[in-house]
Amino acid sequence: MIIEKKSAITHEMNKKRWVVRYLILLLISVILLIKVYFMLFIIDFTIGFYSFLTTLILFSIFLFSYLKFKDPLLKIKNNSNETEPLISIIIPVKNEEENIEDCIKSCIDSSYKNKEIIVVNDGSTDKTPSILERLTKENPNELTVLHLPINLGKKHAIEKAIEKANGKFYVFMDSDCNMLNDAVENFVKIFLSDNEIGAITGHGKVRNADTGNLLEKIQDVWFDGQYRIIKGMEGSFSSLTCCSGSLSAFRKEAIINHIHQWANDRFLGLEFKFATDRRLTAFILAEKIKLSDEKFIETKENGRKIKCQQWKVLYSPSVNVEIGVPKTLKSLIKQQIRWRKSFIRSIFATGLIYWQRPLPAAIIYYVTIALRLFRPYIIIKSLVLLPLTGDILSGIFYLGGAMFSGLIYGIDVRLRRPGYPRWVYRPLMNVISTFIFTWLIIYAAITIKNKTWR
Repeated sequence: MIIEKKSAITHEMNKKRWVVRYLILLLISVILLIKVYFMLFIIDFTIGFYSFLTTLILFSIFLFSYLKFKDPLLKIKNNSNETEPLISIIIPVKNEEENIEDCIKSCIDSSYKNKEIIVVNDGSTDKTPSILERLTKENPNELTVLHLPINLGKKHAIEKAIEKANGKFYVFMDSDCNMLNDAVENFVKIFLSDNEIGAITGHGKVRNADTGNLLEKIQDVWFDGQYRIIKGMEGSFSSLTCCSGSLSAFRKEAIINHIHQWANDRFLGLEFKFATDRRLTAFILAEKIKLSDEKFIETKENGRKIKCQQWKVLYSPSVNVEIGVPKTLKSLIKQQIRWRKSFIRSIFATGLIYWQRPLPAAIIYYVTIALRLFRPYIIIKSLVLLPLTGDILSGIFYLGGAMFSGLIYGIDVRLRRPGYPRWVYRPLMNVISTFIFTWLIIYAAITIKNKTWR
């Protein structure tokens, strides 16, 4: 399977669609005012205040994503005279016999030529090893395969690959993903434009969403908003909280000193196999880099002050990857449990250092954490406790707010992707999140010491 399609690197949308974006911001502002009135005079104050905060955060995210974010690739004027540095593409894999060949071929067929592809077979027990051996014989100059006799986990597998890697930049990709033809090329262009960029994450779309089942279609439209709106907002402050494992690239200097600690991350006294993406991103967010110009943060090193700056952690919609996603609700729930364990770990990693990043991004981050932690209580109160006392309006108000949020995300996707049919499914993700995913944070916390990945 050859992914030849290239990412669009022109302007995001025409002026007429931008008018609709301004109308979206105006609509959210009106809803905010309505919620203030309901909070003060009509519904339960706790439910009203929580709903007001969620809409305020929604407005802030869309505001910065719309008005402040710009694809870093579009900011580059011309760097055609730059030499092409060696890029190390690293893919850890375990039991992906159905996907690994397409994944590797998408890397081999990349438009960027100066690359090495290192695949780590992390103790696979299916046909993955034989597929890798065949691909190695067919592509001996580009592909290197490391076979681990036992499963060590994704982080240790990547550490083994980095020991063999020679690239100036590393590209990490999950084994169930396919990169688009120009993904690596665009990564390199962005890195070469600014030496302060430590990491970049790409834009994910669900593989085969057109022919997939309803759950895959829901995830496709959900991913679009998670990347373009959430990561777009964080990227506007050069402060992504998570470089996605589906496809991200790193400057060697930004991560090389952290790889061993990341691979051996411990939490609550035990090895922690989760939080692979968020934890690595946290290391980059926290690190300072030395500069010689006037743009710096003062810090002390060996008793003397030095000029330094934080790494920029960016998102680019022009770097595209097709992602394999869970096809059943059971497998999706298992994935979400892992992600919530990562979220809990990130509170004690990213949460301890993110205050150093730009203030608006930090405020949105910490308020969002608080809202997620309080959500189970709010749902119980609005949909169970208050209706028992005769207050049904508060529950309707809360559910209406959740559906409104999903609808806004869906409309935004439709604006950016004319003719995109799956935007109508976006509110369904909010329904699934409210009645299923919300409660997984409790289970994840109880079982956080369980090392089982799948």
